[in-house]
Amino acid sequence: MTTIETSRSQYAQIADLVRSRIADGTYPAGAVLPSEDRLADELRVSRPTVNKALVILRNTGEIKVRRGAGTVVRSLPTILRDAKKRYAARNEGTGAGEVEASRHALKSSTTYREIGKTTPPRSVAEILGLAEGEQALLRSRVLYANGEPIQIADSYIPWRLAEGTPDLMRENAGRGGSYGRLADAGHPVTRFAEDITVRMPTDDEQRTLELETTQPVFEICHVAYSQDHPIEVCLHVMTGHLWKLHYEWDDPTHEQDS
Repeated sequence: MTTIETSRSQYAQIADLVRSRIADGTYPAGAVLPSEDRLADELRVSRPTVNKALVILRNTGEIKVRRGAGTVVRSLPTILRDAKKRYAARNEGTGAGEVEASRHALKSSTTYREIGKTTPPRSVAEILGLAEGEQALLRSRVLYANGEPIQIADSYIPWRLAEGTPDLMRENAGRGGSYGRLADAGHPVTRFAEDITVRMPTDDEQRTLELETTQPVFEICHVAYSQDHPIEVCLHVMTGHLWKLHYEWDDPTHEQDS
């Protein structure tokens, strides 16, 4: 029988216990946890104490409440986003997101929320160098892995570049995704830049990504350039506890030193 020490925070001990049971496979990925009442009886503590422990694990994304099923163990692994490799490999599928999920043996799917002409946010318009009132093509989608939402991605392409490319108006833009079609139109991507922010989700993001109110997200402002001209801005909003961001670069002083 597991004993909870009274000299230590009981809810923290219970959180550690459940975490260790997840790690050793007692509660495998996707499994429904015992009820709070059952855990309280087993550990001889109050139900509010168990609830407080489970809130910790919900906040870290290790478990989640699934309507109609109860509290379940997270089923998805941590997804590695390799900023360099993901775009280099985009021609292996219809876009970098699909390639990324498949490399983790996850079934990728995408739901498009909107494809059409729009007035972009001011910050996006400034990056793209758009004049006041100038419009862009918006490709707004939600990416899923094994049926679970993992990110929102809103791409903005200057309308003057997109309007002559019918495939950009379709959900499936073809092999290589939007960048492949822009290259076909004479605008090959030659450089990328990203700014990353960690913040709390908006109400819409929380609902779409099925997050707790206390779970942060990564916001990545991704800019694609063609010969130093910005041709796309993509705003990625990604579930913080599911992603690991990886970056690597060459040392610019290496050749100077040698």
